[in-house]
Amino acid sequence: MENIHKTFPGVVANDHIDFTVREGEIHGLLGENGAGKSTLMKVLFGLYTPDKGTIRYKGKPLDIRSPDDAIDAGIGMVHQHFKLIPKLSVTENVVLGLRETYPSFHADSDRVAFQGDAEKESGLLSKGPLSRLGRLFSYNHDLESERVRRVAEEYDIDIDPDLDVWQLEIGEQQRVEILKALYRDVDLLILDEPTAVLTPNLIERLFNTLEKLVEKGLTVVIITHKLDEVKQITDRVSVLREGKKVDTVETADVTEADLARMMVGRDVVFDIEKDTVERGEPVITVSDLRAYNDRGVESVSGVDLDIREGEILGLAGVAGNGMREIAECLVGVRDIAGGTIELDGTDVTDASTKEYIENGVSYVPPDRNHEGSAPGLNLVRNSIIKDYRGEEYVTGPAELGLDYGRAREHAEEIVDTYDVRVPSVDSDAEDLSGGNLQKMILGRELIRDPKLLVANQPTRGLDVGAIEFVREQILEQRKDGTGVLLISEELSEIIEMSDRVAVVYEGEIIHRTDADSADIEEIGLYMTGGAAGVDEEQKEQARVD
Repeated sequence: MENIHKTFPGVVANDHIDFTVREGEIHGLLGENGAGKSTLMKVLFGLYTPDKGTIRYKGKPLDIRSPDDAIDAGIGMVHQHFKLIPKLSVTENVVLGLRETYPSFHADSDRVAFQGDAEKESGLLSKGPLSRLGRLFSYNHDLESERVRRVAEEYDIDIDPDLDVWQLEIGEQQRVEILKALYRDVDLLILDEPTAVLTPNLIERLFNTLEKLVEKGLTVVIITHKLDEVKQITDRVSVLREGKKVDTVETADVTEADLARMMVGRDVVFDIEKDTVERGEPVITVSDLRAYNDRGVESVSGVDLDIREGEILGLAGVAGNGMREIAECLVGVRDIAGGTIELDGTDVTDASTKEYIENGVSYVPPDRNHEGSAPGLNLVRNSIIKDYRGEEYVTGPAELGLDYGRAREHAEEIVDTYDVRVPSVDSDAEDLSGGNLQKMILGRELIRDPKLLVANQPTRGLDVGAIEFVREQILEQRKDGTGVLLISEELSEIIEMSDRVAVVYEGEIIHRTDADSADIEEIGLYMTGGAAGVDEEQKEQARVD
């Protein structure tokens, strides 16, 4: 990519960038949120047209005007924000839009077998001008599902092809996106934050998959904010800052501190300094909590916990084990099947979501785009999304109007206080980078001075500078006396940020410990259902503790 220049209203996203990837390498692309990484790769994938610049692929000029052009050339992309259709199954999402109904990105024996299956299925229509129409009408879900299952098994992707996407956890949806890319015959694979929603063991499996793909001749560009992953998996790394390329270096020649400095233009503090805070009275007390997930299966099975003023309780666990449902019960957005919840001494078990908000509960959900914000609304309206009915923002004789001026001042206060980098508060939420949108959501929740903050994956997908900022803000809230429930699949973050740690497995808390004495390997064993983690006696002791 030569001299790539791309602007949006009020923003220079890519400022005359040169970017070169060598065949057969894994190339890292680093930069703060909003540095222009995703924009650059969307230009390469045909989602954006550059204002200036040229692309050469395998030595020849390439005119990419759409993703179809990119895929035809052999370029695939896994997006940071999922491009899945919730009501379709995993299989239907994977094969949707394919010109062929079998994958060619496989071992030769599998390819021949799949081709044979397709020819049997579509008969005489498998060739010629009617082939696409024939494949459309000869679609066999069972056959396609089996093919998708074979691909998933080959690359160690744990997913059920027959489930509908809406039934999947966020981490599982990410696996579907990766599977979609692997299912297509590409030579260059772009991965935009592929590990942001994966647990450590799944990240390791993904990296094994990438190494296997590279051995087969694939070239990979991986956008990630995790410096340890860059050091672990990439051959070279390019760093962008404020839309410009800082440098491209051999990964082996630089340290994580070097990369962080290149990203943000200053030294970054990696060690968390957590002040001693005296814990107060319980902010929330949960007894024998039970709840069902979206599939109607019990996912929270008798959970007891309490969080005190000025403390952070870290909840560790693998996606799908009930942490999300626990969080949603504690903020009033999921129905409770059993048990009780007391907030500041008041029973709120059957309270509405609005009552939870009015009683001082703030929530940072794991999906900032669809749960944490209204993407099509501007920052002014997103900033008051919980309080727009309050007397501070209503006007008119019937109090039906919105005092937009006061709402705008509120949004500007959040933007200024929480370092949200945006041209204007009139910008829509969907136009913000992931990190800036996360800071906007965090600011909206913290500026309310909550009694309880439930933060589910608050640093997911953020760069090192934004992670540092978000962690500082949560610790500051703890110092002010807020009780915090922190849910993260980053074990190091849980242990460093928390005062106490609880491990959830299959809907139950099976282990509790003070963070100061926590053993990361032991916690990892409990998270994954190791022998110690499912011991009935220890589960009962965790309940007693």
